[in-house]
Amino acid sequence: MKRLRKLTAALAAGTLLLALALYAPEAAEGVRNGLRIAAETALPALFPFFVAGSLMVRTGLASALGRLLARPFQRIYGLPGAGAAALALGLLGGYPVGAQTTVQLFQAGQLGREDAERLLGFVNCSGPAFLVGMCGAAVCGSVRTGFLLYAIHVAAALMTGLALTRPAGSGSNAARPMSSEPFATAFVGSVTDGMSTALKVTAFIVFFAVLLALAGAVGVLDTFAALLAPLLRLAGLPTEAAGACARGLIELTNGLAVLPGCGLPARSLLPLLSLLVGFGGLSVHCQTLSILAGSGLSPRSYWIGKLLHAALSYALASIWCAALPHSVQVFAPADAIAPFFAALPAAGAGILILFTIRYGKSGRNAL
Repeated sequence: MKRLRKLTAALAAGTLLLALALYAPEAAEGVRNGLRIAAETALPALFPFFVAGSLMVRTGLASALGRLLARPFQRIYGLPGAGAAALALGLLGGYPVGAQTTVQLFQAGQLGREDAERLLGFVNCSGPAFLVGMCGAAVCGSVRTGFLLYAIHVAAALMTGLALTRPAGSGSNAARPMSSEPFATAFVGSVTDGMSTALKVTAFIVFFAVLLALAGAVGVLDTFAALLAPLLRLAGLPTEAAGACARGLIELTNGLAVLPGCGLPARSLLPLLSLLVGFGGLSVHCQTLSILAGSGLSPRSYWIGKLLHAALSYALASIWCAALPHSVQVFAPADAIAPFFAALPAAGAGILILFTIRYGKSGRNAL
């Protein structure tokens, strides 16, 4: 078996080298496209959050947040409160900020191994900058749709966490007290960590853009789409989107960009967008696995969580579209869906009030 794995890896490397030699112009265009995506979309949205996440851990803010939220977070998810920092940064920063913060918390002793592995299943998410700017404004032509996708994405992530949770007190390791670094030292180290992670992310975006270009040139992408079509039909999904879904499962941004051109009705398009964003794509997963490499954490819960997150994202978006009156446009750019969004702040305020009443006292005692 070991020899077979080595032979497979060697054949894959040789095939890639041959494809690069035969389709050099397509590969070069893939590099340009990948660099364009990284410079215009990914890095502006992600790099500041890479730095902020590392700074939270190094200065002890993540530890303080963990002490504040220890009891409610453990009550809900059966995890130490330090994980709340990874969840918040994952939901705000986008891929792969949540995974990066989880690994840093594990290495700093704030999370045990089992806790960190379960946390990976629902904290590595797409952020509002990508969903509102890329998916909403650029792909759907509707900023409101971007906010809707973000709300669905957050809800699916929190529900995934509940599915992966265990009863509180079922063996979670207690967090070790963490000494904070002076701000100047923490800031320099955080910027260095952030740039290192950003370079990894850029490398994967560029490489997968090259793979997509080569796959399109040799016909592999069309074959993948043809294989994917029956699966979509079996799941009750529109097969017209097989090509875009094939791209999105490999590299998320490329798939999202071409999905609106598939001629799908808006009420089918929105759930598919939500599904692809929930799953993340192979490029995102490789970025995450590169962060996990050497940490000693198993990615098993991460894979389970991403599959569940994708399914829940699709289900929630489908429910939204089914509940939306037919007179209301799904991608309405103006005030057509304002009444639906007007309910979100009120619901959020109500949840915050209930959360404060229920856990405020225990949260203060945790400090």
